[in-house]
Amino acid sequence: MRQHESSSPSHRPHLGLAQRRRIAIMRRVARTLLIAIAVFSILQCVTATVATQPMLSTTGDITRGQRLTANDVTVITVPAHTSFANAPTEPKHIESRIALVDMPAGTLVLPSHIRGTPVAPEGTTVIETRLASKPEGVDAGDEIDLIIGQACASIMPDTSDASETPETPESSETPDGQHPQDTAPTTPSRQCTIATQATLIAFSQRADGTTADSASIAMRPEEALTIMSLPDSLPVIATRR
Repeated sequence: MRQHESSSPSHRPHLGLAQRRRIAIMRRVARTLLIAIAVFSILQCVTATVATQPMLSTTGDITRGQRLTANDVTVITVPAHTSFANAPTEPKHIESRIALVDMPAGTLVLPSHIRGTPVAPEGTTVIETRLASKPEGVDAGDEIDLIIGQACASIMPDTSDASETPETPESSETPDGQHPQDTAPTTPSRQCTIATQATLIAFSQRADGTTADSASIAMRPEEALTIMSLPDSLPVIATRR
């Protein structure tokens, strides 16, 4: 009986070709997976050592000259860089600031993109002034002159013609050999500067968020009185100094 048991051959499983191929494929997949996990772990260790900092990113499109609010930005984390050293990091830091450039949604807010809230200079008063159009290249805080298309004498009779530029007709001789400017009276300019070195505080905003055709402007009290005495139909033009 024992001799029969010892003489019986041991049975080992026999793997077919298809099974061996499946095992080889599984081993390759397992090696690839292990390598990927190792690379991911290394990257996690590397990124953990990179310094980051908070920054503000615009949540919507911002137009130049727009007054910002805390709701216009969100806080994100970016890799630290020297160029971001003085950038605002909290929404309250940009409250009531003025945008100096157009900033599409997702723009990082840098110090060069915003300006502090303009302050009316001492001795001036701020009034709402209706403008003929929004002046190009003028932002809140800029110094401007206000001009109307009418002679100064018609609105300020006691004002000298210092701010008016005479119109000189083209030079041509009359039949008697005299120039027209020697015989014809000087025609006063139809342009008058009614405010100089005024400070643009902010452009007015409509209910839909667009810029209105008026602005808050700081100027000398006597200039403000002149502005308030103008008829509504008379356009006022703002020019940057």
